[in-house]
Amino acid sequence: MTTSKRWRTISLGFLSLYLLFSLVPILWMLLSSFKTHYQTLLLPPQLIFKPIATAYLNVFLGGMGKVFLNSLEVAFIDISLALLLSIPAAYSLARFKSKATENIGFWLLSLRMAPAFGVVIPIYILMQHFRLLDTIFAVNAAHLLVNIPFAVWLLKSYFEDIPVEIEESALVDGATRFQALVHILIPMSMPMVATVTILTFIFSWNELFFAFVLTSSKGMTVPVLVASLAGSMTFNWPLLCAISVCSMIPAFILAFIVQRHIVRGLTLGAVK
Repeated sequence: MTTSKRWRTISLGFLSLYLLFSLVPILWMLLSSFKTHYQTLLLPPQLIFKPIATAYLNVFLGGMGKVFLNSLEVAFIDISLALLLSIPAAYSLARFKSKATENIGFWLLSLRMAPAFGVVIPIYILMQHFRLLDTIFAVNAAHLLVNIPFAVWLLKSYFEDIPVEIEESALVDGATRFQALVHILIPMSMPMVATVTILTFIFSWNELFFAFVLTSSKGMTVPVLVASLAGSMTFNWPLLCAISVCSMIPAFILAFIVQRHIVRGLTLGAVK
């Protein structure tokens, strides 16, 4: 066996062990969601048992399905508004260089660096004044305060790496800047757009602090639900595991869809 094949075999072995190490908690969570509360406390854990779906019935028939719909609504509104607002902003910062755009860019970066506990009180007071507490809108407003600056900076750096000559050739052919942005720059930037989509979804889907402060019942999201079910003395492990398994499904579906767009974005070109 040559040296390169030996190192390849060793690397594959380490990657396989790491994959196994990463999948064990997920497998344990999946199995626990089909157990009784007593079975989840057994040591060593039972690997062979009669599965029951009581925890999943409690999730979907116990009124918790509305919470998942709230989280999905928050996540997809965040994704839509973040892309709609950040793409033209990033394009302007990347193509129209001036002292003003530098100041705006630094201001956006400062918003991203601001700690959550430093801005949650003004947001809470503002939402309370407009009677928007415990609503999806309040959570979206807080999330966009974080997601938009992050998306702008990621897309801005990507737009700056695209040769301006490609865009200028479209302008010479009679296209407007908006048409050049929509038909040339965005297709070429699909890998970064997909990355922004994934990161925005992950943040909105997993975010707890803003949602916990700004909601109580009607606008509750999945992380707030899990936190509310965590008792001080005992945990309903099957129910918590069932909620966690269900919360992973949308992320897997979105990752699968966006992965296709990443491949498509890498194969698209705008060379005449």
